[in-house]
Amino acid sequence: MPIKDAPAPEYQALPTIQSSKDGVAPKPRTKHAACAFGKYVAIYGGCDEKGTLVDEGNKIRLFDTEMSMWEVLEPNSHPERIPAPRRKGTLLSHDGNLILYGGLGSSGAELTDVWHFNSFIKIWNQLPHAPISTQSAAIAGHTLYLIATSDPLSSEIYRLDINQEPPSWSTISIPTNPLTPGPKPRANGALVSITTGYGRNYLVYFFGEMLGNDDSEDLRQRSDLWTFQLPSSDIDIKATTNLTDAIKPAKIKDQIRSKLGTDTGEVSWAEVEVQAPEDFRAHEGKIHPGPRGSFGYDVAPDRSGIVVWGGRSADGQAIGDGWMIELS
Repeated sequence: MPIKDAPAPEYQALPTIQSSKDGVAPKPRTKHAACAFGKYVAIYGGCDEKGTLVDEGNKIRLFDTEMSMWEVLEPNSHPERIPAPRRKGTLLSHDGNLILYGGLGSSGAELTDVWHFNSFIKIWNQLPHAPISTQSAAIAGHTLYLIATSDPLSSEIYRLDINQEPPSWSTISIPTNPLTPGPKPRANGALVSITTGYGRNYLVYFFGEMLGNDDSEDLRQRSDLWTFQLPSSDIDIKATTNLTDAIKPAKIKDQIRSKLGTDTGEVSWAEVEVQAPEDFRAHEGKIHPGPRGSFGYDVAPDRSGIVVWGGRSADGQAIGDGWMIELS
């Protein structure tokens, strides 16, 4: 959805500026992991122009969006702690640090390792291996979530509390059927964590390419969005002029419902109905992103919306449009 009163977006080609004479700008690559990291864009791994894995050891490339300059982030100690070279990995920002998960190794094998880079003391540490390999990974609070939906009758959500000592994985298995609907199997979709305010938190699992035999649909990609309700934010009062930030009433409501034996909505899927605003329905062309896979995505700065860009359409063609999806 377009943002009201926002200026028309403009494309810019930013020149490569080195922060030193050592040539820290990354070489051309594809299938790398990337994420927003404060004022930076962080990238790791990927393939070069010949399709060979980029092997840069423990280095993370940072693009400074304010200065339009490239920098290198690498550890100060323990050089033996090096994540294996990979493509199609997942890089996530967490509490001023970075989490690297999964991807495909040099032999093409699926990786399940999880690494934490502490950007303050500049050191890599390995976390417990994940139970599965998937491209659907997201951070919410201090928890890493993975989703696997290869079975049309169930879905599994795996979670790792990064701050727990020692950290360990737990699993939530959710049946999906006409009585308890949920997302169908897919690949190259997206998973993000959002908040709709007042302490209510969700994972959003959406779009992607179909898996298995699905005779009920003719399209190659999916266009649906699903939310999975997470535990509500802790009750806290802060010095702020924003009521939403000052107190989290969702936690209070959930505690009351639990005492009364009423369902709080946690550990369940719900399908999202996407509607275009009234003034946008008269717009010529598409009013919905439509089915797509292998696209770029991220959450809005306030974590209440999702930005979607590009990808592959239902007929396998490359598309270059961008969308803003607001959830409430």
